[in-house]
Amino acid sequence: ELGRRADITEKAARRRVSRLLSEGYISIAAVTDPAVLGYGALGLALLTVDGARTPVELAAELALLPEADYVTATSGPYGVVLELVCTDARELHDVAFGRIAALPGVGSVELLPYLRLHYQQARLSGALADGAVRPRPLDDIDRAILTRLAVDGRAAFRDFASALGLSESTIRSRYSRIVDTGAARVMCIANPLRLGYRHSSWVAIRTDGRAGAQRVAEALTRVEAVSYVALTAGRWDVLAEVLTTCGEDLLNVLDESIRGLDGVTAMQAWP
Repeated sequence: ELGRRADITEKAARRRVSRLLSEGYISIAAVTDPAVLGYGALGLALLTVDGARTPVELAAELALLPEADYVTATSGPYGVVLELVCTDARELHDVAFGRIAALPGVGSVELLPYLRLHYQQARLSGALADGAVRPRPLDDIDRAILTRLAVDGRAAFRDFASALGLSESTIRSRYSRIVDTGAARVMCIANPLRLGYRHSSWVAIRTDGRAGAQRVAEALTRVEAVSYVALTAGRWDVLAEVLTTCGEDLLNVLDESIRGLDGVTAMQAWP
């Protein structure tokens, strides 16, 4: 299928995919609510830098932390913003204010713990984003299947059916239901910048009591450029990630699609 779409042979497509995987440009894995996989505490860590190292140098070291799921060098008040995925609140606190705060180059750490991971864009193309993953109730069998696919999204059902004590047809039907309900997607994960989204930005939003954070978060899921939404504790109520191809598009999304949402009282962007 990839060969047909790219107008190359299947052999060439297979060789290119293998190279992209081996060189770390892409990974293929199940994208789902991290709580399904046993990670009960997520948060965004906002780091100022003290000048001892550049934000890019610091980001490179932070990317090696096993708890660091997503690391960005940003403009604005924070040199580096990273998402942490931990098993519980204590681990989240210890990683943020213990290991990270002690690193050379870190000036300060502010943590925004997630109350809920509300929305994840599950598919990206060169121009449009569609499909999404949202938290859904899953049982132990579903979680066992997704745990395998989170490690290797290309794992064949037959290869781990016996290990789970299930038939291949059972896993196939379970997987279809998981995908149909939007609980997970197996997808190619790549740096958005490499896909043409040259202007990505974290956006932090404060809401009023009238509309509420949950309603604002749901409204953000209907903004095409928004790829990620979380409800948080701390100074900000809602976090979103916006992916656009140019700075003008980012400005338009911030001004026309987010600032004017009912309930938004303050906003800060970190491109």
